[in-house]
Amino acid sequence: MAVSPNIFAAQETSNAEAIEAILTSLNPPPEIDCYHFTDEVPPEEFIGFPECDITPSTISGSVEVGAFFNTGDNDYAIAKAKSDLVHDIGKLSTNWIVDLFGRRAEKENAETGKKEYETTDQKWATSLQSNYTLEEGGKNYVFAYGSYETNRFNGFDYQASVAGGWGRRWYETENAYFDAEMGPGYKIDEIAETEFHNNETQKSTIIRAAATYERKLFETMEFKQTLSAEYAPKSGDNSKYKSVSSITTKLIESLALKFAFSVDHNTEVESNISNTRTETSLTLVFSI
Repeated sequence: MAVSPNIFAAQETSNAEAIEAILTSLNPPPEIDCYHFTDEVPPEEFIGFPECDITPSTISGSVEVGAFFNTGDNDYAIAKAKSDLVHDIGKLSTNWIVDLFGRRAEKENAETGKKEYETTDQKWATSLQSNYTLEEGGKNYVFAYGSYETNRFNGFDYQASVAGGWGRRWYETENAYFDAEMGPGYKIDEIAETEFHNNETQKSTIIRAAATYERKLFETMEFKQTLSAEYAPKSGDNSKYKSVSSITTKLIESLALKFAFSVDHNTEVESNISNTRTETSLTLVFSI
């Protein structure tokens, strides 16, 4: 007796449909309430659906390290590390910076006459700023800023500040841009204890202003200048100003060499401490 192949084919199709129905009942597909539209016309069953909100999220930035050692009559060692990360999601951009610097030098102990290593400079600073663009692809933004710095040799146990306000990208081309911002804020300076007075906490309202200019000089070289001011209007309160200039030269795709010069200025410090401190560095930069 001959059996038609169509019978077996129909039976296999029926079994496959039954298995698929069982799997679907056990794992029902999620309900679709939006559609990822493209330039093409969407399928007819999705015509009435809104477009899904796809907000891109990216992390970029750099990590840099540098060290210098000297041996001889006056031994010393210098180390620097810094991370500068940016998280972009939609209209919100957040920049987090951590900066570390230290220096140890060999000095002669006045009592024993022996040479010992002593820390002569040590700084730890961090800042966080979030910018929210007010219009899609626009130039205006509002910002929130916070910073904390501890430096053993600038006359303060720590300095902290918060501020918020309005900023704008005033200039932009393919190779350069210029941002500037301003807003009110609040600052705390913890003045270090000395032989003349105890610790003192100075709290001040401030006006914060900052500007950033960046330009690509060549295909592998760029210049960046940042300026910031935390001005305390009240007489006798400390105001803080900072400038950082840098030139970065790309060595390979993700590795660069960076030369930077920074200036920190505090208007009110102890008489035996300099108002202005400078830092010159040469570091390797790893791009993220």
